[in-house]
Amino acid sequence: MAMVCALCVTQNPILRLSLVVNGMLGLAILSLGESWLILLLAISFCFHLWQAFRTTNWLAIIISVTAALCFAVLFSAHLLLDVAIYWLVSAVIILTVSGFFNYEEANEEEEVPSLLTHHNDMDKTPLSDLPDRKALQDGFLHFRQQHPNNCALVVIRLEGFESVNQHIGRDFGDLLLAQSASRIKHQLESDSVLSVAAPSGLHEKLAHLGGLNFAFICSLEEQQHHHEQLINKIRQVTLKPFNVANCTIEVKVRASYVSCDNPEHSFDNLLSFVNLALDSNPNKAIVPYHANMMVEQLEQQARLRELSNLDFASELELYFQPIIRNSDEHIEFLELLLRWQHPKQGILAANKFIDDIRVAGLGYPVAAYVIERAAELAMALRMEGIELPLSINVFGPEMLNEEFIEFVDRIFSEHRLEVGDLIIECPLDLFMNLDDQGKAMIARLNSIGIKLCVDGFGDTPILLSKLPNLNVEYIKVAPSLTADFAHQSQVRSLVSGMVDMHNQNNAKVICEGVETQEHLKFVKSLNAYAAQGYYFSYPLSSVGMMSWLKQWRLEHQ
Repeated sequence: MAMVCALCVTQNPILRLSLVVNGMLGLAILSLGESWLILLLAISFCFHLWQAFRTTNWLAIIISVTAALCFAVLFSAHLLLDVAIYWLVSAVIILTVSGFFNYEEANEEEEVPSLLTHHNDMDKTPLSDLPDRKALQDGFLHFRQQHPNNCALVVIRLEGFESVNQHIGRDFGDLLLAQSASRIKHQLESDSVLSVAAPSGLHEKLAHLGGLNFAFICSLEEQQHHHEQLINKIRQVTLKPFNVANCTIEVKVRASYVSCDNPEHSFDNLLSFVNLALDSNPNKAIVPYHANMMVEQLEQQARLRELSNLDFASELELYFQPIIRNSDEHIEFLELLLRWQHPKQGILAANKFIDDIRVAGLGYPVAAYVIERAAELAMALRMEGIELPLSINVFGPEMLNEEFIEFVDRIFSEHRLEVGDLIIECPLDLFMNLDDQGKAMIARLNSIGIKLCVDGFGDTPILLSKLPNLNVEYIKVAPSLTADFAHQSQVRSLVSGMVDMHNQNNAKVICEGVETQEHLKFVKSLNAYAAQGYYFSYPLSSVGMMSWLKQWRLEHQ
């Protein structure tokens, strides 16, 4: 009777059949008592368990497993203890109880269409209606055949979506991307912009190259600089804040363009040109491609291959240049300048290859090498009885990590240097973006006995509100601020105010790029602490540092 009731409740046809088979086998065991029926019952139990685990009703699954365990125990008792065979029917009765719970199997056939519908809805975004790269290429080839005159390929790259996806989610990021594309499209209504066939059957002027890259083609027949005007309009509308998920978000836009006047350049070539321009100038908003970029890339690749086999001891050398105090014209310290004895191009200054050093992954090893060589020179000066600090340049964030600080501390101790023997010069932008960890690293350098110097003051825009917080010994004013001393009235008020501010904060201001006597007089009139430039000395090899210092002292006694 229990089996009949279970069959009436169970809706799954396969499990209903399984219950019928198990019930019939149970009745057969009670009636016949044959041992071979036990094997069939075991197979039937296994089949029922397999079907039960495909459902979502865990209570029914637990009861089915309990029935199977009961069957296994009773069957073992029958074999080992000669328990009567009809006791196995109790396992069938327990299994029947599971039939009173409605099994709900996950319907895979119903979920597939829903998932497909979901993906189709996701794919039907405003970006999917834009022409892709292949469509833009076909339109470009057709346009070039019909209009042999010049045109320009423009690529628009959006940036800042990583933080958007991280903070408000990928779905809102996709929505923001679609809104950005819509703003760009509205600026391309000009007839000079090529229309390209879109998947919807319509024609669009903006193509989606994939990811955050968009492109359009602009004819230059009527106006040579029309594409530049369109880029400026696109930047203006795209830089306006977006309101997404009750948040105000700003998106950065960068652009590059290349002239299509050379028929030998294929569409793929032109696209690679604009991507090269964007990648090689990550800090510029608008980057026109020029032929030298390809040459520069090839030269950089050659330098990277050479740097991979760089022998620091034989190919890297430190030069020096004095910093002269304005008050008594004595040497404040010597700046050590890194040079590369290039096998083909001769002696290269650090600014010619320091970016390649970082790309090659040699930023930290080179910084460590320079620190160690500077410590050796400082120790040699002390052995000669010369107390003169040496400064070295660290061009990036190599100094703001625990490993580098510990290395500097060890080198300082091994060479028995004293406080102020070494000075580390860092670019200004490194100090302007210090987080709490970076400030802690700066404090540790000060505690070791390393003095700090800010280099490149005036090369880039700065926030004056942050300047008084710089805990440094020296401030170097870039030559760009003092070079045009012919207009002294305009420069003096700006630079002298900066000098006075740093003097009040006990930071010594050094003016770079002094090349003439007139320039030196102007720098002294600004109340700067010291000066540096070709007027005093060109950079010289550190091999002759000792003899040069002795000669300098003889001449300036």
